Parts: sequence; C-alpha cells; structure tokens
Amino acid sequence: MKKTFTINISGSVFHIEEDAYDVLQKYMVNLKDHFGSSDEGKEIIADIEARIAEIFTEKSTGEKSVVTLECVNEVSETMGTPDNFTEEESEEEPLAGQSKRKKRLYRDPEQSVFGGVCGGLSAYFNMDLAIVRIIFVVLILVTSGAGFLVYLILWLAVPKAVNTAQRLEMKGQDVTVKNIEKFIKDEVNSVKESYKKFRKSGVFSKKARN
Repeated sequence: MKKTFTINISGSVFHIEEDAYDVLQKYMVNLKDHFGSSDEGKEIIADIEARIAEIFTEKSTGEKSVVTLECVNEVSETMGTPDNFTEEESEEEPLAGQSKRKKRLYRDPEQSVFGGVCGGLSAYFNMDLAIVRIIFVVLILVTSGAGFLVYLILWLAVPKAVNTAQRLEMKGQDVTVKNIEKFIKDEVNSVKESYKKFRKSGVFSKKARN
C-alpha cells in the first residue's frame, strides 16, 4: 500500500499518494516559477489551485478517497503546463469531428444590477446584455409580474460565477492554465485602462485641484 499525505488545496483537504504528491509539487513549483511572485501571478496561481481542488473533489468518491498519480497527471494534461503556452499563441477553431466546450449557466456578478441573472443569460446565449434586460422588462410588464417571478427563481436556482474557472465555463472556454492567465491579465489591463481614462477625465482633474 502506498504512503499517503494529507494536503490542503484552496481550503479543501485531500489525501494524496506519495508519488502523486511529488508530481503535483513539481507541477505547482513550475507554475509559480513561470508566473512569478507579483500580485497578478499570485492571483493566477490561486485560481489554478482552486480549479485543481474542484477537479480533485469531482473525482473523489468518499471520505477516504485518495488522489492518485493518474489523477494528477490528468490534471496537468488537461490544464496544461508552461511548456505548452508558447506552442499555440492564437486560438484555433475546433477540427472536424471536435466540439466546442459546452457552456454552463451562471449568474454574472460582474454584469449585475440585482442578481446577475441577465448577465449570465447574456453570456450563455451570446446575446447583447441590454437586449436580455429589455426582454425581462417586457416579460414583467406583459405577464403582470410573472416575469419577475421567473427572474427570482433563476436568481435562486442558478449559481453565481465566483471564480475564474466558473467565468470561463460561463463563456464556454476550457479551464486551462493558459486561459486562466489570459482572463486575469485581460481583467488587470481593463482596470488599468479604466484608471487611465479616469485620470484623463475632467472629474479627476477637479478632485485633484480641490
């Protein structure tokens, strides 16, 4: 019987075989060396660890379930390694016979007025967010409030996308290390651009003078 360790990944506790632990450690060290110790790099690593914890949890079949070397290898193959990142810089369309990843419906907290239901539906059906909101308003008006009841049911039934992996699934993208990195970098760049526009705005200038 193989020796096992107890580890904590993203707040979840797992039992893992010794050889699997060694491979997982090397995998994570490789990723940390690649992304560095910046705040952005730490955020990427945190999201990767959260996704690994989700995969291990999905494959667990009981309290005494043990993470094996096969499971760790599957994780690294599915999520990718830094060595794979430069092989394909641009995304390609699926080949004949291959299918795109199925989207999952989540509520989108980043596009939220109330519960993020419209934002989630907009991403799932690839529709303009404003159109989805207009549809709900019209439904509420023409159904004497029944449309609002539908909204509340979706608010309660549909989970919120709380991490990067779920936001990628919401958009139908594979949850790989490369996509997690791209998603977070895009968000960071978006915040920087918004800050630059704010600094150039008259509002910032007035506040600075005051």
